[in-house]
Order: sequence, then structure tokens, then C-alpha cells
Amino acid sequence: MFFKKEKSKQQEKGDFYLGVQKIFRIENSADLLAAGKVNGTIYKGAAIYITNPGEDSELTELTTVTEIIINNNSVDIAADTFVIVKLEAGSKLQLKPGSVLFTRNVSVKNVHDAYIYALGESYISTKKMELTDIDYDNMSLTDLAELRRLFCWLIEQKKTQETEEIKAFNKKTLDSISHHMCSRILSSQEIYTVIHKKTGEPFMMAQVIKQPDQYLTTPPDIMLIPKAYIDIIKNQYNPDVFDIVKIENGSDKKGIYNFLGSTFYLNGACGVKVIYDNFSIDACMLVEKPDYSNLPPIQRPVTNPDVERWLLLLGQMNEPKTDDEKLIYNIFYGHLFRELASANFIIPMKMNAKMAPPDENGKTVITEDSTMEFPTKNGKNGRDAVCMFTDWKRLRMNYKESDGWDGLIQPISGMIEKFDCAINATEYLSAGCYIDKDFYDANIK
Repeated sequence: MFFKKEKSKQQEKGDFYLGVQKIFRIENSADLLAAGKVNGTIYKGAAIYITNPGEDSELTELTTVTEIIINNNSVDIAADTFVIVKLEAGSKLQLKPGSVLFTRNVSVKNVHDAYIYALGESYISTKKMELTDIDYDNMSLTDLAELRRLFCWLIEQKKTQETEEIKAFNKKTLDSISHHMCSRILSSQEIYTVIHKKTGEPFMMAQVIKQPDQYLTTPPDIMLIPKAYIDIIKNQYNPDVFDIVKIENGSDKKGIYNFLGSTFYLNGACGVKVIYDNFSIDACMLVEKPDYSNLPPIQRPVTNPDVERWLLLLGQMNEPKTDDEKLIYNIFYGHLFRELASANFIIPMKMNAKMAPPDENGKTVITEDSTMEFPTKNGKNGRDAVCMFTDWKRLRMNYKESDGWDGLIQPISGMIEKFDCAINATEYLSAGCYIDKDFYDANIK
């Protein structure tokens, strides 16, 4: 004998999802009122899940709908309309604008769509982007990035109606969002970035834009991805080409700051993009540019971000095939040539001598029988090539201090008459370059 399976009340009523647009506290009650547009059918007594798609914690909680209100009237059921729902013990839950209420069988896409819709309705449609400190405190890095995207889209749609007053308000609001995004980035427990496997460094994102009389290259940025979106974003990057790497802030809360400082002021990235590539945050808003002006020249660390950015951008590229690829390749090389001409590099060196302690300017006396050891490689056309590095980070990939390696600072012009120059010859050969005498005379000198 076969028995007909009884449908649960949940199945009879169907599934629904609702993005929370506003929260109302109830005096002397642990319950909470949440307002938003319900998609599907909601009914009194429904058991629902609550999540915050923009939060890194990914916490999902469970509660019950104890009342449904439409136009100040209490109802037992509602479908595809704006409602206010009372949630049992809702004040103990992590509810905010952008939270999503949903039933078991609702798709991840529907939950995400409800989250985006609620952010737009709450902050743009209702509050007109007049945001308070409390509003900002409620928003995660992901919330801010999504809200900024929505607001920029609206600005673009209404550009023809833009007055000077509106333009000033929009700029002030976008600047404020960027400021709060910086705070969230630096205080995150962890964040992710995209590493290009050919260079071993964060993927540099830059565009070449054609102007009437010239081509302009946009300042290169790197991509940052909050933990909340890592599963969404990582599928957009080919795993054969890219790695998605976690940057942990650590107990001292300096891990992300130090990573960004190295990326900006060693690698030459000029800012960050968060989730989307249509806007960026300037490097100096996150990490102040180091100032070594108070140090004697001999004590200033050797860095070449203006060289490194073009080495990395070129290193990411495959052999150019199309006319556009060749154009970009040549433009990047043109930038690189100009920077190579004036840059100072570090040559690994071992000194076989006893030296007097350096004076206040870093100068010392070397005995007459002293010798210096420089690592060289077999170069082109019978010439040897000396290894040169843009900074200590790259030099220490191959030449450890524990093995006695120090460094000598030289421009290419100081070595090219006797040696070719192998710049950043590490395991990531694509992120370096080779300069011989003919090439130097033709393109750099």
C-alpha cells in the first residue's frame, strides 16, 4: 500500500526571501521589526533563516515570523509586496539593512539579489545617501563596495541633470565611502588578493587609453577581495594563470598594512580595487608614502617602484600577437626604458676584507688587498652579465644575508661597459629583463 506524503505547511505556502531595508526596535521586547519587499509568499509562523551576505563571518541564524504587517494591518500571509515582519527574539540577531530573511529552498543567487536590492533601497532610495556615522558603522567592506557601485551607476544615469551642488554632494559622499573602505581594509582579519603566477606578485591592472594626440596609461591597481565574496570572485580568474592568496592581518593588525606598503612602494602599484574594477582607492589613502628625506643618502633604502611597475605589467603579458597587444607592449616598454635610465640598482656583493667602521655618512676605508665578489651569468654574444636588483626584497630571493651577501648600489651605466645587466633574475624570470650594450645604447642611454 502506498500512502500520499503529507506536505509541510512550509511547502504549501512556498518559499520566499526578503532583503531588510529598515529595522525597528520594540520597547521592552526582545522581538524586532524588519521591513522590506518580500519575494514569494510569507506567512505567520514561518521558520526562516537570516544571513548577512556582506559580512566575512558568514553567520546564518534561525528565527520565526510572529507577525506580518501591511499598511498598519496585521495579516497572516503576504506575497510579493512590501511588509513589516516581527521576528522572534530578533534583537539578539545580527540584523541590519542588507540582511536577508529566507526559507530553506531559496537559491544563493536570490539571497544575493535581495541583499543588493535592500542596500540600494535603504541607503539610496530612502536615505538619499545622507549617511550618518551609525549607517557607516553598520556597513562592512563588501557593503560599502556594493553601495558605491550602485551609487556610481545612479550618478551616471542622472549625469545630464547634475548641478554643481549635486556634483559636490556626490564627490563628498564617494570620498566618505572610500575613507570608510580604507578603514575596513586595514582592520579586516583577512583579505584576499590576486597573484599572477608568472611574476609571483599581485596582478597589476592598468589600461591604455587613446587620446587625440597621445596614449595614456592609467595608474596600475591591484585587486582586493573581502572574505565574504571570495567564492563569488575567485571563479572569475583562470587558476592556470592566477592564484587567489589570503593576506592575514595578524595579532599586531599590521599584516595588511605591510602587504599594501610593499605592493605600493616596492612594486609600484598606485592603488587598490575592491571587488569591482571600475573604481580604485589611491595608495596614499591606505599607506602613507615613506619619507626618507631626513636620512643621509647612504642610509636610504633602495627602491624602484617606477621601474618595478613596468617590469610586472610586462611580465604578466604573453607574447603580443594582435595589433592592440603590440601597441600596449611597446607603450609599457617605452615607460620602462625611461625609468631604467635614471634608476639605481643593488648588485649582490661579498667583500673579502676587513673594513673600518663607517663614519656618520656611511663611508669607510678598504684595504688595498681587498677583493669584491659579484655574481655573474653567461650572457649574450660572449659577454658576462652581472645580476642587478630593483630592491632588497628581490635580491634576498637569491642572495641571503646569512651567506655573507651584501650589496653595492650602481646604475646600469656604471656596469654596462664591462657587463650586460640581468635585472631581477629570480625564479620569476618574466618579472625581470636583460640589458646588453647594444640595447642600452639604442634605447636607454
